[in-house]
Amino acid sequence: MAGKIVQPANVVAKLNVLKSQLPLIIVAATAILLVIIYFVSQIPGRSKCDSIFEQTADRLRGNLEFINIKGGLVLGREKVQELTEGSQKVALHLKTCCIAQRTGTLNADQFQVCMNGAKEYETKVVQVVINIKEAKAAEEQQKPELARQKTEQAREAASEALNTEKTLAKTTESLAATATPKSTSEPPSTVMSAVKFEKSSMPAIIVEKFEPSPDAFDVHVVQAGTYRSKYQPKPGSTVIVEPGTYDILAETKGGGTFLLARKVEVKDGTMARINPNPVLGSIVLDPLTRKGFPEIREVVVFDSRATGGRVIRQRTDKPGATLPIPAGTYDVECKMADGSEFILVKNVSVNARESKRIMTDNEIAGFVVTDPKVSGLQVEAIYALRAGTNEIAAEGKKFGEPILVYAGDSYDIALKQSGGLARIKSNVTPRRGALTEVR
Repeated sequence: MAGKIVQPANVVAKLNVLKSQLPLIIVAATAILLVIIYFVSQIPGRSKCDSIFEQTADRLRGNLEFINIKGGLVLGREKVQELTEGSQKVALHLKTCCIAQRTGTLNADQFQVCMNGAKEYETKVVQVVINIKEAKAAEEQQKPELARQKTEQAREAASEALNTEKTLAKTTESLAATATPKSTSEPPSTVMSAVKFEKSSMPAIIVEKFEPSPDAFDVHVVQAGTYRSKYQPKPGSTVIVEPGTYDILAETKGGGTFLLARKVEVKDGTMARINPNPVLGSIVLDPLTRKGFPEIREVVVFDSRATGGRVIRQRTDKPGATLPIPAGTYDVECKMADGSEFILVKNVSVNARESKRIMTDNEIAGFVVTDPKVSGLQVEAIYALRAGTNEIAAEGKKFGEPILVYAGDSYDIALKQSGGLARIKSNVTPRRGALTEVR
């Protein structure tokens, strides 16, 4: 008997239980790993839609780990696997809705419907976790009736979560199927001019690089009319696809999205070659060099004629970069180092194959309100109001600091005080390329 360790009976029992659960734990761990790999593999860049995808995954991941490890005996292996797959699908549904919204296919209210569906799924998953924990606690407290009750509630919550995912799937497909692109700048004939078909041993798609800026965007091959992402080939590389009809989307590094080709039908024995160069133009915003102005931190380009809210086509934190964009008409917004933002130019027309350069120094405009030196004056904010209205176009906090505005409009300059709002200048039009002093 020397050297032999005798385990207490309760320890032996626990070890036997652990051994019996080991296959389930291995399966659960593998499922979690596959979920994580899947999430990572779907991320081509840090766009808004990718961030939504990641955030949804992160919120679900901890609860899924718990359910996979602790919920097998309560829910059954099959139900655990269904929840894991359902969580993947919810994240994909939400990203699908996000891409559709950013292309102008869904409006803000429709996108909120998708968000609400995802939140409801998350709530149901949390309820599953709570019920499993309560069932385990009841077992440890030797309350079998309560344990059975909580186990049944966990199963009901899991079924409700899965039904929520199925409802969200139908909602996503319904919204995408009934909506139509509202702000795609190019007509179908122009878009299709970018597509050529070649013979191929396998059905395939290749999206050529945009010559002025080869790494300017990522590519999404989505099922036509549904915005359900299928493939994400790198520009210049070929991807084998299933026969079908696809829309080809470009997603810029800043999260803007636009259409490269619509309803591309890929059949057996053909390869679709999409060349963005004949249908895209570009915008170059020169860096700001004029003194007295704050630093430009971000440039956002969106459709001038979009309906249902702004549709962003480009976003960059590098003024001077070449930004590929479909032929169309655009507004350019600047966000400054001090947190302010304003429209630099409006209705900039860009044609296919045209590079439109915006000379920031000549377009930028703003006001500088000098301190009136009134004894005891306490100003909470300095407003540039749209002339004749109380709509705030821009604001500043201190006298002498620039308040940047769009140069093509007129403004009233007003001081916000605890005692009320006072206009000190009316109907003032700022000079382009300068700071207009207001005394």
